Amino acid sequence: MTINNSTNDKKENKMKIPIDLSPYQPIDLKNSSLAPCGRGKGRGGKKKAAFTLAEVLITLGIIGIVAAMTIPTLISKNQKRVIEAKLKEDYSIIQQVIKSNEGDDVDMSMLLKDEDTNSQKQWFETYFVPYMKYSHVCYNEAGCWQNRGKNRTLDNSIAYNDRQNIGIGLDVVTVKLNNGTNICMDIWGAYSLWNRFGINTSNPGLTFYIDSNGDSGPNVIGKDIYVLTYTSENGILPAGYHKTVEEINNNCSEKATGTTAGTFCLLRAKNNGWIIPDDVWKLK
Repeated sequence: MTINNSTNDKKENKMKIPIDLSPYQPIDLKNSSLAPCGRGKGRGGKKKAAFTLAEVLITLGIIGIVAAMTIPTLISKNQKRVIEAKLKEDYSIIQQVIKSNEGDDVDMSMLLKDEDTNSQKQWFETYFVPYMKYSHVCYNEAGCWQNRGKNRTLDNSIAYNDRQNIGIGLDVVTVKLNNGTNICMDIWGAYSLWNRFGINTSNPGLTFYIDSNGDSGPNVIGKDIYVLTYTSENGILPAGYHKTVEEINNNCSEKATGTTAGTFCLLRAKNNGWIIPDDVWKLK
């Protein structure tokens, strides 16, 4: 019996797959397109240029200069926006306290007769404590006002009756609100309320120095410290309310001088849609 092996041979040949087991050939990096960047030739046979150390240092220097010019500006703009929002909030807080008392038919002027600390303490405890959320209160002592240095005006003068970490005034009550604002209250007679704060009244009244960013700087009246007043005749009014537009703008500008410079800036910001004017914010 004859066995035909041709068929089996064909099957075996089909199953055989040639495999090249020889080692991989080395790559010529000098002439290959796979050469490292900057070493060898790229498309078109042109050499790729690498950054030198000098070029890297120059680039980093330019980036540093741009950052040094832009970052302080961005920080300043953000600080301005924060103070603007806080100022509007603080104004509303004090206004609501007064309205709450008026709604209770309380005569808020009855304790504003003697210009002393005890009178203000009674006024604060009677009218503010029930309605205001605060963390700490100080009666003519340190602990509730910024301790970074002197309080100044727009022209860099020291604020009138500045007492640094105690407040602004002779016999003051200072309070730290829960939102981070510091408020300094002082009683003034009718004469001073008109001459220093632009409020026309025949009775003593209160001034509120509102430091909207609390213990942070710059601690300048007209930039982060603003002045609000209260009298029984007028209620709550920004300082300068009874002055002319020209007087208000001059007091809150680079033209302002002396210990009252910037006192009317709350009114100017309020009239400007609660936006601190850029010409004021840029003052050094």
